[in-house]
Amino acid sequence: MPEQKNVVVAVRCRPMNSREKQRGAQVLVSMDKQQTTLQQPALDEAAAASTTGSKRSGGRRHRSYNFDYSYWTAGSSSDPRYASQETVFNDIGQAVLGHALSGYHCCVFAYGQTGSGKSYTMMGGSGRDAGLIPRISQQLFARIGSECQQDKRLSFRVEVSYLEIYNERVRDLLNPLSSESLRVREHPSLGPYVEDLTKAAVSTYSEMLAHMIQGNKARTVAATNMNATSSRSHAVFTVVVTRRTADPDNDDQATERVSRISLVDLAGSERANSTMATGVRLKEGARINQSLAALGKVISALADQQKKLSLDQNGSSSQQQQQNARFVPYRDSVLTWLLKDSLGGNSRTFMIATISPADHSETLSTLRYADRAKHIVNVATVNEDATVKMVRQLKEEIAELRRRLAEAVPAEPGFGASTGSGHELEEQLAADEKLVAELNQSWEEKLHRTQTLQQEREQALQALGIAVDMNRQGLGVGLHAPRDIPHLVNLNEDPLMSECLVYNIKPGTTVVGCHSDEAESGADIQLGGDVAPRHCFFDYDLDTGVLTVHPVADNLVLVNGQRIGQPMQL
Repeated sequence: MPEQKNVVVAVRCRPMNSREKQRGAQVLVSMDKQQTTLQQPALDEAAAASTTGSKRSGGRRHRSYNFDYSYWTAGSSSDPRYASQETVFNDIGQAVLGHALSGYHCCVFAYGQTGSGKSYTMMGGSGRDAGLIPRISQQLFARIGSECQQDKRLSFRVEVSYLEIYNERVRDLLNPLSSESLRVREHPSLGPYVEDLTKAAVSTYSEMLAHMIQGNKARTVAATNMNATSSRSHAVFTVVVTRRTADPDNDDQATERVSRISLVDLAGSERANSTMATGVRLKEGARINQSLAALGKVISALADQQKKLSLDQNGSSSQQQQQNARFVPYRDSVLTWLLKDSLGGNSRTFMIATISPADHSETLSTLRYADRAKHIVNVATVNEDATVKMVRQLKEEIAELRRRLAEAVPAEPGFGASTGSGHELEEQLAADEKLVAELNQSWEEKLHRTQTLQQEREQALQALGIAVDMNRQGLGVGLHAPRDIPHLVNLNEDPLMSECLVYNIKPGTTVVGCHSDEAESGADIQLGGDVAPRHCFFDYDLDTGVLTVHPVADNLVLVNGQRIGQPMQL
């Protein structure tokens, strides 16, 4: 049976950073159990004199909010109120795992200003500083192993995907060969999904952690005046858990529950005058604020919708109010479109609002945001036997689309509407056939696809001149230029910039020159500066290991500081 549950909202206050300590900022936030209180900053004497007779009456105004959890992390770890990473996981992470293994979709997202501790709460560091995402991932396999030991009929399959939304474009963080923006579609049964997104099948926590680490390396981060490692994109790490229970009377029949855990690390809201951002960073901040504003509109619309539904039950709502309550602007942003099920849909949703103890305006904005979110009601259902039903419905839809395409009449010149309609049918047919092929993939095929993806990732790094060292657990521990392949490295006046670029020399002939539109003079290694379109070339004999450099015409080529005019073996 569907269950109506409000979004669980938690607030976490981070410690004061060095910038706030240097300017002598005062702590404005206090917490008592589930209550969070924000105190207005003290006024100087001139301001206090100008506000004589106001509602302050010589004191400072307080604003108090009640949430499901209030985590105090701004003080010492010896403080009895101190909430560690483990405390947050025990309250939220364990609840997420319990719901997911029972067949419910779950979503956890962190919201707050830049530098307020969102990424620390979600990803964290190593050891005791590990955040929700690695702790949930690790405990998931521990719970799976425990349940399989208790019931031999149970089996589990786990798949992961990792994407980022950067400047309203979706990037696949697990596929190094994917450079184009992925397309977001919506299916009546599946809801919003990302087409061609990599879904890696994993069987252990170390495999999941490897994908997580490699995805984090590909994520877009940059330094701003408020945060040295500011996330410039929204990241969504999704874990799909399939719980299969075999029928004791028939081995060929089984029931399945498919649950999805969406762990979202939002980019921080920011103000241009605080971050001192310019150029690309300013445009990134504008895009981030635009998507977060769309998220705020969705939360406000859902909160108003719930209030108006309560008025409907009392009979005090007008027809116009009922019509306004039905519309929620999910499609104003890619972020809100993908979170459609998590906000007001079929999901158990948890929101963690991270705040600063010393920034009154940003903290007040975040607390108001969180206060509205706790009024959202989701209708969660157990997702049982979804795949078999989905494949049947998709096959029926494919048959109907093929029938409509077969009956379609070719459009006459000048009538673009019919042509567009046929094109839309073909696109929908191709999308449905992709979904059916993906849903019908066996577990062995998914494992083979994941292994192939890993090999492609390593080959892509080697093509860039980078090799990855692996430890015994299969995790990347370092990057270096391959030693068994001849290569060129760059030199720079700045020592820190030297040897940052690696150019591999392939077997046979490798041409070095500048960028040119002429096909005949196209160089394999393209350099900037005073370089001819065909400056020189290398001959590399793979069998003998002999490498020879050949200057072209009178172009300047130096070997060990000496100019050469004839071919020279290196």
